[in-house]
Amino acid sequence: MTTQICARCIMDSTVPGVRFDEHGVCNHCRIHDNLERAFPIGDEGARILQGVATKVRKVGKGRKYDCIVGVSGGRDTSYCLYYVKEVMNLRPLAVHFDNGWDSETAKTNLSRVCDTLDVDLHTIIMDWPESRELTNCTIRACVPYIDLTDDVGIASALYRTAANEGIRYIILSHSFREEGITPLAWNYMDARYTRALIKRFCRMKLVHFDNVDIHHMLYWSFIKGIRIVNITNHYDDTGDKIEKLLAERFGWIDTGQHHMDNEIFALVYYYARHKFGFDWRIVELAAKVRTGVTSREDALHALQTKPFFENEDLVNYCLKKQGFSREEFDQILAAPNKYFYDYPSYYPLLRALRLPIKLLCRAHVLPAHAYEKFFETM
Repeated sequence: MTTQICARCIMDSTVPGVRFDEHGVCNHCRIHDNLERAFPIGDEGARILQGVATKVRKVGKGRKYDCIVGVSGGRDTSYCLYYVKEVMNLRPLAVHFDNGWDSETAKTNLSRVCDTLDVDLHTIIMDWPESRELTNCTIRACVPYIDLTDDVGIASALYRTAANEGIRYIILSHSFREEGITPLAWNYMDARYTRALIKRFCRMKLVHFDNVDIHHMLYWSFIKGIRIVNITNHYDDTGDKIEKLLAERFGWIDTGQHHMDNEIFALVYYYARHKFGFDWRIVELAAKVRTGVTSREDALHALQTKPFFENEDLVNYCLKKQGFSREEFDQILAAPNKYFYDYPSYYPLLRALRLPIKLLCRAHVLPAHAYEKFFETM
């Protein structure tokens, strides 16, 4: 079959859930345009964020911290923390989830940014044997996204810290303009699905892992009143200006590749490419084409270059750290592919609640792009 490529960006028909209109433009471009209208930047975006800041300060009055910012030491979270503290004039608590794979560069960046901004850093360190086994569990499940349980851990760390500290606002920094929206089939996540994988493929008893289930979300959202605000939606984070500011102000060091503040992603990308034929670079490159940061021709050319994770020494290092034999890993690469819909999940329930979920996303009860990801990329 001939691969169809979007007439506007570079998303193509090899990506699950990609659809094209009569003009050959993909649904991810439509999602981008809809989000552009819903989340303006420039003067209007700055006005919206100042309104958010006023509300956050009012709700957090009298407390040591008025918001939480999730941080990793990477580009997006470092700039988000800077923006929250110095532009929005808020009192953030920086929260970091350590799964045992933090790069030395990311650790240095975290320390420099937090120290310079005089922001307290709260780090939740995952038990390493459990962290390693949870990743191996998702590899054995033959599903596309092997960092699933770390994403659960990040959500758990943010919400549980906010609840314990009495903080009502969690500030996120995912950028649809810079990163795009990852197709749901690539990295779906819910508590029932996570439990199913653990029950079937985990080879040790888990003591420290905290799942995030529907009843947790209901409690945190409606009893504790915790809200999620993705401020990146309202400022221009495209291009290399963010890296330049961070380097000049904090001595921040570029981690070299997106998500490589956490080194497990070398294995995440390699596994997805060799088992499923998924190249994670396409989502980010397509987003850069839509915003004009990169030309379509340059993005297509970049996609043809050898990715950094095509490095057998790097892959073998990751597998050794995971305690995973190369023989077993290669057998899994050759095994039948599975997706989230091959295991029990809440997805049928979520589809039935599609409209309420959209309203909750726009009301900042749920992450802003959750609706688009869950219902417009499948």
